[in-house]
Amino acid sequence: MSLRAIVDMVQISIAVPRGEAGYWSIIRDLDLGGPWTVRQICDRTNVSTSLVGRYVRRLKLAGIAQVVETRTAGNVGGGNLPAAVIYRLVRRPLVAPRISRDGKAMPELGIEQLWRAMKMAKVFSHADLSEHCPDVAIGTVKAYLQALSAAGIVAGNPGAYRLVRNLGLQAPKILATKLVYDPNKKTVVGPSVTVEVKP
Repeated sequence: MSLRAIVDMVQISIAVPRGEAGYWSIIRDLDLGGPWTVRQICDRTNVSTSLVGRYVRRLKLAGIAQVVETRTAGNVGGGNLPAAVIYRLVRRPLVAPRISRDGKAMPELGIEQLWRAMKMAKVFSHADLSEHCPDVAIGTVKAYLQALSAAGIVAGNPGAYRLVRNLGLQAPKILATKLVYDPNKKTVVGPSVTVEVKP
């Protein structure tokens, strides 16, 4: 008699939040074709114009985007329609710029600092990363390395890890998913809600 597996493996599709990184990739893509508007970004994201507009305003304050034209939509039915503001990029960094409300560049996130340090070092420990990234709490270092180790991105032990899968420029993010699982059919029911968690 065979024993039932302790874990049922199921395939799921999840919607991964993209936020400003998502807006930025759309902006870079639109800018390749010429001038663009906040509305065009929203049409590709299903996000409110106010949310995307705030990010674009910060890009403008930081000198990364500039207004190249303002089109007046005109008077329709006795009311003035809002003007369409047309933008172009002045600079095109690969990674989404992190900018404060007043247009100042914000420091890198802890995981971004850790990821860069891991890619530069051949072998590293918790202590090594803490030394190279003094603004990152040791608890964050340990939790991030544990998550990357479980995913097969780093290998080794706390005293001597090494990067075995360089995934690219952007640091891997740790996500948590809430879902409804039907053990009768061994399937996930309904949409899965995914959020980024801090390591």
